[in-house]
Amino acid sequence: MFGNNNSVTVFDFGSKNSKMIQTHFKDKTIVVDFYEIVPTPEDAIKDGKIADYNKLVNIMTTMVKKAKGKGNDNRLVLSSSEVVIRSFDLPKMEYGDLKEAVKFEMAVLLPEKIEHYVVDCSVSEEFMKINDEGNEVKMYQVQAVAVSKRIVNDYLDAMNKVGAKISVVDVQSNCEIKLFTSGAKYFVDAQGNTADEKNVAIIDFGHQKTSVTILEDNKVFLHRVLHTGGRDLTKIISEALDLPLDEAENWKHNNDFAFLRKNAMNEVESILYDEITKVFHDITMEIYQVIEFFISMSKRKKLDSIYLIGGGSLIPGIGEYIQQYINVHTEVVSKLSNVNFSKLEKSSDLAFLSDCLGAAIRRG
Repeated sequence: MFGNNNSVTVFDFGSKNSKMIQTHFKDKTIVVDFYEIVPTPEDAIKDGKIADYNKLVNIMTTMVKKAKGKGNDNRLVLSSSEVVIRSFDLPKMEYGDLKEAVKFEMAVLLPEKIEHYVVDCSVSEEFMKINDEGNEVKMYQVQAVAVSKRIVNDYLDAMNKVGAKISVVDVQSNCEIKLFTSGAKYFVDAQGNTADEKNVAIIDFGHQKTSVTILEDNKVFLHRVLHTGGRDLTKIISEALDLPLDEAENWKHNNDFAFLRKNAMNEVESILYDEITKVFHDITMEIYQVIEFFISMSKRKKLDSIYLIGGGSLIPGIGEYIQQYINVHTEVVSKLSNVNFSKLEKSSDLAFLSDCLGAAIRRG
């Protein structure tokens, strides 16, 4: 799966923060030589799409200058509600024919003509099936992804402009799947034990949105994007405490939210309690509905665990709230196995870097 000392640089531009890591591999260990997390200019990214080209080019220029070395393996992570991911069971065939079959299947699911999308696929599993004539045939379970060419080309053009040619474009859910299912088993629980569950939900709490990726038997079952994120909580804190948004963001991450568990609250705490719990409830209800759909359709009728990543996972109490509401074991990812940092500024940075780390992993 891995080649020794192959340097990979990954860029991930989010609506709140932009991330860049440089890695190489030693056996199955990801060695992070350098990384950076910087604020994304306001309104430069909306739902994973470039909204202000010049603002984003400015930050890209800065990040590329800080990148060390001249490696050509530059990768980009995309995350948008417009990314479409589906699984199909198709007869075994050559890859070129398989890709055409996938395009045919995806065409009926997409809001625009298939020519407007970049479509890719990978084989998740090979199995045997008895067809309608009673014959045993070889089948592929295929994971397919479609992304608007406009979204992809906007990023590629911007990266080319700043001198960083992108060799691989990956999508958020695929990065998370690789990080969880690769043979090295990078995901571990709070005690450092390998996460061996087969049916899991990976929830990535972003600034503008929250993505839910569910695996069944270590294969993608569904991917949903919810249009609620950390900014909704920041706005509530800003209004209740009369703080600028940047100060409210700092308050959100530095406060332990202990007042949420108090029996007696002052007026401001009561307002915060009502509004914060409403946001927690709304987003948890959406997650619950996605998980209930999965359970109703899955073979085992069960979800083993939920893993939380992304900046919003750092909000105190969010994991406990989800576990109590959904009644599924929930872990905030605070450590990873087989990942070595030359210098990790703070452990909370892992919440922001999981997608980049997954993008660095090669399939196969």
